[in-house]
Parts: sequence; structure tokens; C-alpha cells
Amino acid sequence: MKQRRIVFGNRKGGCGKTSSAVNVAAGLALAGRKTLLVDCDAQCHASISLGFSPYSQMPSLYDVLTNETLKITDVMAPVKWPEKLYIVPSSNQLAAYELEGKRDPKSRNRLANLFMTTDMADIDYIIIDPPPTLGLLFVKSLIAASEVVIPVQTHFLSMESLAEMVRLVYQVNATVNPQLKITGILPTFYSRQIRLAKDVIKEIKKNFGEDMLLPLVRQDFAIAEAPGFGKCIYKHAPVSMGATDYAAVVERLDGNCTVNFPGKNKPVKKKPQLRKINVSRKKKKSQGRIHKKKGLS
Repeated sequence: MKQRRIVFGNRKGGCGKTSSAVNVAAGLALAGRKTLLVDCDAQCHASISLGFSPYSQMPSLYDVLTNETLKITDVMAPVKWPEKLYIVPSSNQLAAYELEGKRDPKSRNRLANLFMTTDMADIDYIIIDPPPTLGLLFVKSLIAASEVVIPVQTHFLSMESLAEMVRLVYQVNATVNPQLKITGILPTFYSRQIRLAKDVIKEIKKNFGEDMLLPLVRQDFAIAEAPGFGKCIYKHAPVSMGATDYAAVVERLDGNCTVNFPGKNKPVKKKPQLRKINVSRKKKKSQGRIHKKKGLS
């Protein structure tokens, strides 16, 4: 298959960008696709999410960006689980690189050029997790990618950040990367109990079309817990809404794969609903008992 390079981008923090990049990359690997996750964020959250320490001395993205003798294959490392998933870990040194790189105009295409080498040809997917802020590394990620998936938290303010991201993609497409296109909009933190979430989905369909909307990812605490264990959602909580939802996203993005993981077809247990209590009736009954004790009834 032809290699696909997808950046998960949104300038708004807290939209599930890193969780989506990590779990989509892991899902693609579980579907048999050789996948490389590139952590371009100095916070190293994607690396931490897969069990890599930001304080280790292993080669990182910073090394390959600053040393022209190195290639991506020199710094990519296999992830323990699943097989076929590799990562280029990040480093907190990337924060300094943002300043250093701005002085060198040639550095803008460095990441894109690294992906074009012949030793990268056997990789099916390159998933890029950029920083949440518009800086050099964010722009580099867009120049190096061929597709953009925009994770959008189903809250009101997310619509503004979505519009900004769409404008930015069009700008990069028109100026430096004509291959860049928006592949889909990914709703995250979705809850049917929140009416506004449904309104956000309707607004996305209205403005961008239903075909642009990827399967939604429901709000699930297991997604937030998984990075603390250094595991993807399929390993940490295979029987969960998060695992089910991200598998659906992967299968939709690829179009010709099945994400296989233990517990995939097991039903997710629903949390017991709290029984509604009629406070007014209880209050009347208690008042009646008080009146009887006092001989007032």
C-alpha cells in the first residue's frame, strides 16, 4: 500500500489530540499495518503514553533534527505492544529546538525530507503528534504530512479552534504543501447526556459534510488512565468504550482493515444508573412523622 502520513492537529489543548494519535497508531499496528508514531511535542506525552521515559538517554526526534548524518531509522524504537508499532520518541530539548530552528530557514523541510528516504518505504503509516501551539514544530508537522485529522472536543469553544485549524491547513496547502488535505474531523469526549455535544456534531455535519465526520469517541475514563500505565487503550482496557471507539476510527480511516485485540467483541458493561429520588415526597413524609410525634396531626 502507498504510505500515508497523517498529523493529528489542533491548536486547542485538551481535545484528545495525543490520545487519538497514540490509539489510532496502535490500532493500525493491531490491524497489521507497520506504523510509526512521531512525537513532535516537547512535553513527550505520546512517548510517555507508550512507556518511554522523557529522561532516558535514548536517541530522540531532537537528535535526528539537529544531526544531518542521522536518519529516522536511527532513532525509531519498537514499542513493546503491539507488534508493528514503532515510535520516534520526543525530548524536552525540542523546546530549545523551536528557537534554534527559527534562525535556520533550511530547517523547515527537514522532517519532510527525513520521511522521503528509501529506508522509510516499508512503513505503511506515519502518525504525527505535533505540539498544541502554533510554532516551528507544528508547521514542520503539516509540511511533512499528507493528511490531517482534526480532533475536536464536543464543546462550544472547540468550534472556533476547528475553524482556525481548517484555515491553517488551507494556508499550508496553498503555500508550501499542496498534497496536504483534511481527511476527517474526529469528535472526542462525546456524551449523549450533554445536549451541547449533539449540537456540535450537527454543526460539524452542516459546515463540513457528513463524510468528513469520523466515528465519535465517547467520554471514557479508561482513555485518560491508559497513559499513566504506559499502555494504549487496547492493552489497558480492551473491554471499554474507548477501545471500541478508536478501533472504529482506525477501520474507517484505513478502509480495508480489521483491528484485532483481546476483548474486542465483548460487550462493554454499562455503569449502573443512579436511582432518582423524589425529594419532595420524602420531605412531606418526614414532616408528617414529625407532626405525629408532636401530636400536631
